[in-house]
Amino acid sequence: MSWSSLAQHIHLSASACQRRVEQLLQRGVIERFTIKINDAALGHGVKAFVAVNVERNAPDSALDFRNRIADHPMVQSVHMLAGNVDFLLEVLAADIEAFGMFVDTELLTMPGVRDATSSIVLKQIKTHAPVIPGG
Repeated sequence: MSWSSLAQHIHLSASACQRRVEQLLQRGVIERFTIKINDAALGHGVKAFVAVNVERNAPDSALDFRNRIADHPMVQSVHMLAGNVDFLLEVLAADIEAFGMFVDTELLTMPGVRDATSSIVLKQIKTHAPVIPGG
């Protein structure tokens, strides 16, 4: 979005918008600018969230799992959680068969992985759009 489009949207001048955004960048509120990619257009027909539990009696299991899963190209995000689930993965796959292969032959065979439960996304209803302070 251009500065003038943003300014029109929030009823400020373009220069005021630019200054505010630059301040948010300096304060670390905005970490980076990004784009929204259409996953289906890139051949990713399946999105799933996978809850993973690791062995708790081996202290290095969680660290080992984090290191291995972070670099996997199908895994879009990894969240370490408190509670009944140790990690929540967001996974993109070409189709349900590719997703199943990932779970069966890669994820569940990783050392320390105790179990995994998958939830396939049927439709995305909302994407988070943050509120800009003062905007």
